[in-house]
Parts: sequence; structure tokens; C-alpha cells
Amino acid sequence: GTILWAEEIDDRPWDYALLTGSSSIRHSLRCGVALATVLGVDQPVWTAAADRLDVLINDHPEAFEPKERWAMDWYYPVLSGSLTGEAAKSRLAESWDVFAMEGKGIRCVSDEPWITASETAEASLAFAAIGDLTTATDLLAWTGVHRLGDGSYYTGIVYPGQQRFPVDERTSYTAAAVILAADAITGATPGSRVFIPHEPDG
Repeated sequence: GTILWAEEIDDRPWDYALLTGSSSIRHSLRCGVALATVLGVDQPVWTAAADRLDVLINDHPEAFEPKERWAMDWYYPVLSGSLTGEAAKSRLAESWDVFAMEGKGIRCVSDEPWITASETAEASLAFAAIGDLTTATDLLAWTGVHRLGDGSYYTGIVYPGQQRFPVDERTSYTAAAVILAADAITGATPGSRVFIPHEPDG
């Protein structure tokens, strides 16, 4: 059920899968099934593939290349909806002190003081998914220091010197993550349910 990370130019597959990538694909499969259902089309193969990924993500962490240094591996299983309930809450709680810099945001990697707006907004989505809208709102607010007057966002800031890194880089994926998090928290559009498909845990 694993999905290998990449292929060589000669079509030879790489020999490992990533937890973040697999979680994201799992979410895409579930969304695809939901869209197919609206159209009255059954997609049992997609459902089965997502089910297998859920088993691996929940019960077999050894199936994935170790990437614990990266924040995305911490919150993506929750963001994607694969981990839910108490398992999701426990996962987010257990590494909060590793990746979160209070009042600033989420480190891209655990051993560097590099805060990225996209990781911070995505973590906000993950907390929104477990119903912790207080933490989700705090995280989203912390991205504000990255925002420019035209509405774009710097990718990252390195503390304590507050250098922008990459230098003056602004990315569309960062802005997109902020928009998704804001929508999930406020419920402003029907799309807000993409990452919170059911009522949040109380």
C-alpha cells in the first residue's frame, strides 16, 4: 500500500515512501472518492488504496523513510485525516515543543530556528481538524509577521535575527496555505470542510 516517492528518468522507482507524501495522496484519494460519489460513480479501487494507506500511517510507521526532523511528518497524518480522535490529538501534543516557537510559528525542521509561514498555516489546519480552534487561530495569527502590504507572504524567517530566508522569497503555496487555514477556522466557504469533513471533536 505504500507509494514510492519518485522515479528515476529511466522509470526505475526509488526504494522508499514518505509519510508526508503518502498522507497527502491519501487525502487526495478520499476527496476523489467524495467527488465521484457526488457524480454517482463508484471508485472502489481508490477507496481500497486510501484504506491501505490509513493502515500503514496509523499502525506501521516503519513503512516510511524516517523524516522526524521535518515538521510536515509531524502534522500531515492529522492534516490529511488519516489520524483522528485521540491518536491525532496525542500526535500533535507530543511534538509541539519540538517544532513550535511560541508566538512565532512552526519550525520547518526541528534543529533550526527557521519559521515558515506555510508550515505554520498547515499546522493550523491540523489543529482545526481535531477541533482545537484556539491553537489553530493562534498559529494562523503568527503568520501575520510574514505578510506584506500586497497580501503576499515571505516564505520563512530565521530567528533570532529575523532574516528572511530564502531571501525575500514569496510563494503562492504559502499564501494558499494561509487561505485554507483561515477558511477552515472561520467556515467562510463550503471548501472549509475539505480538511474538516466532520464535526470537530469537542
